[in-house]
Amino acid sequence: MFKTLLILLFFVYFFSVLGYLLNLFIPRLWFVKCSLLLVSSGVVLQTALLGWRWWEAGYLPVTNLFSTLFFFSWSLALIYLYFELRYRIRATGLFVMLMNLILLGSAIPREAQVAPLIPSLDTPLFTLHILFSFAGYAFFAMAFSIGVLYLIQNKRQTTHLPDKNLLKRINEEAIFLGFGLFTICMITGSIWAYIAWGYWFSWNIKSIWSCLVWIFYAGMCHAKFIRRWQGSVYAWLSIAGFAVVLFTYLGIGLLLESNHPLE
Repeated sequence: MFKTLLILLFFVYFFSVLGYLLNLFIPRLWFVKCSLLLVSSGVVLQTALLGWRWWEAGYLPVTNLFSTLFFFSWSLALIYLYFELRYRIRATGLFVMLMNLILLGSAIPREAQVAPLIPSLDTPLFTLHILFSFAGYAFFAMAFSIGVLYLIQNKRQTTHLPDKNLLKRINEEAIFLGFGLFTICMITGSIWAYIAWGYWFSWNIKSIWSCLVWIFYAGMCHAKFIRRWQGSVYAWLSIAGFAVVLFTYLGIGLLLESNHPLE
């Protein structure tokens, strides 16, 4: 039943992407409205599926690759809705929701079974740490998408995309909000580590790269006030930062030994 609804969710997002794509070639307001309706419906369905798994497991199920990809997809779709409703970015949804589709499509073939939670993770701090971590990741993914679109708009000056100044504003807002949430993630993670293992920070590779992510985006929050780092440079930094995020999330979890393995 869950897998069936998951596939349905994939097609809901797929048709939203298709609607945004069609709008590029045949500009029609109803394409955009239908796509936004599909995204909203998808978020409602995905929230219900997440709540179902949470209730079934008794904890926020984000302990393996399937569940983290699913949660990342949900966070990104929710954050895209926030920016769409706030700024009416419309065609921008094509790139963001395509990324969301890739995340969800990568999750579908994987094992969705919820495993029992190990004792060291059985704490509200674990839930808070994960919530703020992936919310931060999703904002950074949004900034990556906007950074790419800024570079395209800067070169082509197309009417299909929002004005450069609006893209710049959204990019900076996504970085700022993502950094704030990721900071809370780091704080709750440190408190959780102290309670579980007796230390605030370990020199585990995951912890080190998480600190590098935090330092990078702290620098970006400062860079927005420096003229020579604005515009295209800031967009490229948004792209580079998300590469660091992906390595921290997937590269370390899948390829290296850490205390945050992905299976």
